[in-house]
Amino acid sequence: MANDVEKLLDRAKRLLEKGKPVDAIEAFQSVLQAAPGNMEALHSLGDLHTRAGDTGKAAVYYGQLFDRMIEPREEPKAAALYTRFLRLAEQPPERQARYALLLQRQNKAGEAIENYCVAAEHFLARGKEDEALKCLEQIAELDPEKPERQLAMAQLAEARGRANLAARGFVRAGQIALGKGEMPKAIELLGCANRAAPDDRDVALLYAQALLMAGDPAQAVEKLSPFAQSESAAIFRKCFGEALMRSGELDRAREELIIYYGKAGGDWQLLFDLAEAYIAAEEGAKGVEVLSSIRQNYRDSSSAAVFAGRLDGIAEAHPHSLALMEFWSDVYSGLNREAKYFETLVRLFDVYLENTNVKGACDVLDRMVDIDPYDFRNQQRLEKLRDTADKDYLSRVASRLGVTMAQAGVAGTGFGDGADPADSAGSAGATALDDLLVQAEIFVQYALMPKAIERLQRIADHFPDDAEENERFRNLCELANWWPAGMSRKAPARPPDPAGAVPPASSLRAAPSGVYSPETMRDLSKISEIGQEIYKQSSPRAMLSFTVNEIGKHLRASRCMAVIGAPGQPPQLAAEYCAPGVAPASGNQVMRLVAQMERAAPDAMGGLPLEVAAAPVLKEISLATALAVALMDKDTQTPAGMIIVARAETYAWKPNETYFLQTVGDQMLLSVSHTRLRSLVKTLAVADEKTGLLVRSAYTDRLMSEAQRAKTHGALLSLAILQLDRGPELVRQHGEALVEKTLERISQAVLPIVRPTDLSVKYTAWSLAFILPETAVAGALGLVEKMREAVAARNGGAEIEAIGRMTLSAGVVEAIARVDYDTEDIVTDLMNRAEASLEEARKRGGDSVISLANPKS
Repeated sequence: MANDVEKLLDRAKRLLEKGKPVDAIEAFQSVLQAAPGNMEALHSLGDLHTRAGDTGKAAVYYGQLFDRMIEPREEPKAAALYTRFLRLAEQPPERQARYALLLQRQNKAGEAIENYCVAAEHFLARGKEDEALKCLEQIAELDPEKPERQLAMAQLAEARGRANLAARGFVRAGQIALGKGEMPKAIELLGCANRAAPDDRDVALLYAQALLMAGDPAQAVEKLSPFAQSESAAIFRKCFGEALMRSGELDRAREELIIYYGKAGGDWQLLFDLAEAYIAAEEGAKGVEVLSSIRQNYRDSSSAAVFAGRLDGIAEAHPHSLALMEFWSDVYSGLNREAKYFETLVRLFDVYLENTNVKGACDVLDRMVDIDPYDFRNQQRLEKLRDTADKDYLSRVASRLGVTMAQAGVAGTGFGDGADPADSAGSAGATALDDLLVQAEIFVQYALMPKAIERLQRIADHFPDDAEENERFRNLCELANWWPAGMSRKAPARPPDPAGAVPPASSLRAAPSGVYSPETMRDLSKISEIGQEIYKQSSPRAMLSFTVNEIGKHLRASRCMAVIGAPGQPPQLAAEYCAPGVAPASGNQVMRLVAQMERAAPDAMGGLPLEVAAAPVLKEISLATALAVALMDKDTQTPAGMIIVARAETYAWKPNETYFLQTVGDQMLLSVSHTRLRSLVKTLAVADEKTGLLVRSAYTDRLMSEAQRAKTHGALLSLAILQLDRGPELVRQHGEALVEKTLERISQAVLPIVRPTDLSVKYTAWSLAFILPETAVAGALGLVEKMREAVAARNGGAEIEAIGRMTLSAGVVEAIARVDYDTEDIVTDLMNRAEASLEEARKRGGDSVISLANPKS
């Protein structure tokens, strides 16, 4: 048979070579009769009819040839054949679908889709729905972003009983609708998918997620519940847990979400939401249990701050939950963030009172008084406990607040009532010159030279004759290294009046009482007392609160306010003292009063007095008169704040009160600026976020700054260096990276113990340094022992195991106070003795704390 076909083909070819195309066509047709589908015969017949102009017959043969070209290597030829000879003629849908497939494989998606569409229409017209579905499936795959393609496939698949394919189409169409924000349409389409394939977990999960977005958690729970027993995937647990939580099934939600976060970790947001849902449902204890479990995952200092920030939002939304307020307070107590801790205690006190928990309220008030005994609201809180708390407790707290029970509890009783003791002291003999001289002396004493020079200039301008002959004035000019124009530095020939002579400013504290009036002596003593205490406050807020309370009590004021910030701008910090029975002013009233005081005309002493007749805002807050002083930045000499003292009754302000206010205000501004500088240094010079330590390059500069402040104000200063024993040897044996990782773990253990005012430095790869202002050596030794105990409690981990038994030593020293030492001498001696203490610890075999005593003066 094969030989016959070959003979027929040879004959047809010879006829074609002889130029007899008609006979050749008959011969090739004979070949097809003998071997139907012979590709050579089909190709030749198609070509011969094309040359003869009979495109219809040519298409028949080319079509049969296309159908025979099924080998993969022939696909490009088949596609070219269809494009050239068959594309314009109507073809059976099977052939057109195959041509579309060839185009798809050639990455000609647009043409493939067009041909699939035509083929599908023809299949449907002939009732061949399965074949049409195959075309629609290919179209949906090629054009996944057009929902109409997905719907056409899904609807036909559903009709033909192809559940999974139908669900896939409905899901994709629903996802497209979700992306466009067409929520109702998306819910409808995903519902169709779930109806088509109710046993498909993935479809149910997508549908439930959409239901959650649409605010229908109950139906989401219904759709997911059939899979809950067997499904363990984290994404399923997350969705199911969220649906349970939002539908109010909190206990079941807690189980699911704990499983989810145990597998996936993450940001714990849903557990935060669950805790808040418990609290909103008045199940605060369970909410706190959830928050406590979350808190375990925020152990280091940076992540603990993140946890606290999230907790703040929940606490602000639910201020009346007792369990939450107790937990909130405990969190900030553990973080050693005193200002925020105080704020939480304020809220907790109010909630205890709402719940008639007097014992809890008393405990909270004790803690608030420990943190800030100068907060004027403490007296108001004490009054709220008057009828319920133990009388001994009330008396004890009142004593700590520096008031009697009558003052703490009787409305309208304030320091402004009755006679002013200062009035009886008598200051008629004090002249403006004497007052200015005392102010200048105080400014010199506290190294506030710009202020001192300003006062001296004022004396020279207003009292030129007296100043030339005044020994006190000349002494002050000498100390300030400033002389008024035209004044000789040579002392006057006549001997000074012994009664008017005043020792240098450095000995003002020991000045004989006869030199100053009783009022002035009282002010000098109070200025010294405030100056010693103000730097001990832990934060700028505490410094302002302390200052206004001390000023208000000392000057028998109805109110005292302090603001820090540039004029015309909202204050950066503010604090107010109110005498007992005086309600605090609103923020708007304070701002208006400050603005009014800024416009007041200064008096001869530089104060800014204001009477109620010129300022209605005074009447609004029940005041008759006020006195303010502007606070100036010592470096830029620009306005940086204001202190205002005011009385409810008519009162004539005295010159000594002006300079008292000015001096204390300047001390307060300096302390706030210094504390902010510490915070700024910590922010700008941190070595890395993991440890929170300053870099070594900041060590000497900060030590110099703290030593200068300690020398100027007679404050204490200590230095402690904590080191990993055998540090250099460990670096050689295990590498610097492992030792530094160990040091990081040590820093995480000790930093929560360090006060906000202390400075922590990464000293070497195996040691930490701690600069401790306002700290004696005994306090520093106690701190170091606490650090060593904290590290011992966390003496574990891969790094510690690799290194072996870890021990710590420390060198602790206190700055000396010698008149012949300048700041550099103090710092050099401090650093040398700290290093010598460490060397002594090494000689003793480590695991010890050494403190070399100060050398003899």
